[in-house]
Amino acid sequence: MKIGDLVRYIPNPSSVFKWEKWLDIEERQQPGIILRELDAKGTTTRRFEICWHGGRVTEEWSSHLLPLTFP
Repeated sequence: MKIGDLVRYIPNPSSVFKWEKWLDIEERQQPGIILRELDAKGTTTRRFEICWHGGRVTEEWSSHLLPLTFP
C-alpha cells in the first residue's frame, strides 16, 4: 500500500466483539484514502493516516486495511 491508495477498514474479529463501542467502526465510511505513512518506531507493522469518505481522519495499522482494486 502507498499514499493515495483507496482502502477498506477490516477490524480484528475479536476486537469488534470486545471493543465495538470504542472503535467507532461506523465512522470509517468506505472507502478511505491513504494520506501518509506514519513513523511507528519499535514495530514491524506499518501505520497509515487515512481520510475516510465521511471526512474523519484516523491512524490505522496496515493489518486492518484492505486495498480496493478495480477490474
